[in-house]
Amino acid sequence: MVALAFTLAVNLPAQVQAQASSSLGRELIDKIPNHWELSEYNPPSDEENGTPSDLGRPGGTRGDCYYISNGNIPVVALVPISGMGTTVSEYPTFSWYMPCIKSALGHDLKFVLKDSYGKELYSVKYPLPDQVNAGFRSITLPPFVKLPPLEVNQKYNWQVRLIDPGDSSNNIYIDGGIKRVKEDPNLVQGLKQATPQQRVAIYANHRLWYETLTTLVELRRQHPNDQNLAEAWHKLLTSVGLDPIAKKPLFEQASRTNN
Repeated sequence: MVALAFTLAVNLPAQVQAQASSSLGRELIDKIPNHWELSEYNPPSDEENGTPSDLGRPGGTRGDCYYISNGNIPVVALVPISGMGTTVSEYPTFSWYMPCIKSALGHDLKFVLKDSYGKELYSVKYPLPDQVNAGFRSITLPPFVKLPPLEVNQKYNWQVRLIDPGDSSNNIYIDGGIKRVKEDPNLVQGLKQATPQQRVAIYANHRLWYETLTTLVELRRQHPNDQNLAEAWHKLLTSVGLDPIAKKPLFEQASRTNN
């Protein structure tokens, strides 16, 4: 029966397969909400530390490349407007966007995870090349370093820092929040036979930001020319106010920092 089903699937006319793919793509797009968070969120300013309230949100474009010495480089954390996204994963993946950066040799990129009390739980640092290509980056928490899994109903903070070893006042950082929530039995059941596209729709329906984002990023890496996935990606980022970077066709350069 399995062999027969497989034979029937691969022998479907190309037009029928294309129609099925298009229908699945439309379903995915429709399942992504127009506004990820139900109410408008106004992030507080941090006047004491001189940190703008919209740190890490995309602004206007000032050119194709930035010099590391200029500072104020628009690195963008891929998080909801409130800064807090949810996950069911013990070891989730975090993503951000980096523009092209020149003369970065000698600087480092550092990822840091902290608990709700500000205690550092994990950090890793990578030297930057002389030129950083623009693109979406991601890092997955590694269980092999004996890092305890994220706890259910606990909030955490993560940061990406561009570090100038010679002058800390030139450091650039962005941050985001993550909360691990209890896995819904309906979610587990729904994912059992789901395709990757259906998984994105299911995760979005449960408002699991990190799973929705990570799964869609992987799909776009694998299928950079799929217009349905491109539209779904644009809708997802627009739903959290990240539409300026949603239009950037940079997935051919997307990479995992810890791969």
